[in-house]
Amino acid sequence: MDIIAEIVSALRNREHPVLATIVSSSGSTPLPPGASMLVQQHGKIVRGTIGGGLLEASVTKEAEQFSLESAGSVIRQFELNESDSEDGMICGGTVEILLEKIREEELSLFSRLMVLREEGSDCTLLRITDSTKSVVKRSVLEGITNDVTERPPLDGLLKAYEVSADRFLQGLQRAHREESVECVPGLKGEMSIQPIVGIQPLIIFGGGHIGRSLSTIAAGAGFTVTVVDDRQEYAHPGRFPDDVQTLSKSWSDAFAELQVKPSASIVIVTRGHESDKEVLRHAMTTPARYIGMIGSSRKVTATYARLQEEGVPIALLKRVHAPIGLEIGAVTAEEIAVSIVAELIQVRRGSHGSAATMSKRMKRWFDKEEQ
Repeated sequence: MDIIAEIVSALRNREHPVLATIVSSSGSTPLPPGASMLVQQHGKIVRGTIGGGLLEASVTKEAEQFSLESAGSVIRQFELNESDSEDGMICGGTVEILLEKIREEELSLFSRLMVLREEGSDCTLLRITDSTKSVVKRSVLEGITNDVTERPPLDGLLKAYEVSADRFLQGLQRAHREESVECVPGLKGEMSIQPIVGIQPLIIFGGGHIGRSLSTIAAGAGFTVTVVDDRQEYAHPGRFPDDVQTLSKSWSDAFAELQVKPSASIVIVTRGHESDKEVLRHAMTTPARYIGMIGSSRKVTATYARLQEEGVPIALLKRVHAPIGLEIGAVTAEEIAVSIVAELIQVRRGSHGSAATMSKRMKRWFDKEEQ
């Protein structure tokens, strides 16, 4: 369960946790702005971290005391020095920590954040502070399009606190690009922009050497990973990291059970051409934003030709990234996994690098078949 889900759970239980978030930093600090941790009323850290060590202990103590006060929020500044570091590591920086007492009336706001995140949608938690550094309003922004500053309630907030719409939009885009908190000052207040990144599901069909390596690297890169294999011994939980889910079913039954969302990515690395083709047939009918299949250009071309003969439209085939992964000269299972995760990240970030779907890499084949 992540911090947002923990907040929702606490509010439903009529608890009032304190959310501690780094909103600014200077010098050398353990974690960047945006790092958060949730503290229960009795001083227990429920989820997250802001860097550990004495900094985290000090903030936890402040949060416990703050939970007894009536104020809704406060910003505290912490100086980091040699005594604040574990193992003699010296930071020497300064951080500003926003402490927020989360109340029951904000259940709907955090519930909406949780739903958007679970849907895989990127959104924004917006905090508006006045000149006294007290949070006076929170809001959820959906989308980061260029016209977001013209839509309510943001348009009214920008005017009320005299914040430049252009500066806000630049900060919003930068916050999501760098996944860090951005603060945009105005004449009558300041807006803190915290990006909330949607869950990124990755479904790996095939629990062999590549699937196993891929699950580890992808989980470390922030994907929520599920490995599917029709052989129970290759979908055994003990073969994969603790945070990787496994499913042992036939390919068709697996698709019937899985809820493939538009934010999901599907990687096909099964044990053979026939099973790859069967999985691909199912995958192309889902709304997954990324579908990739392993194999040489020759193998992929043959698979495409067979699917086309069986009535699969070329429009569906063009969705597939194959041969899969970035062209880095990968040979081993681990290297191939790195190339695949690199391509997944390019798609997730909206980058226009060398990653290409089958329709681009195999353009000549498609042009011939469409004539």
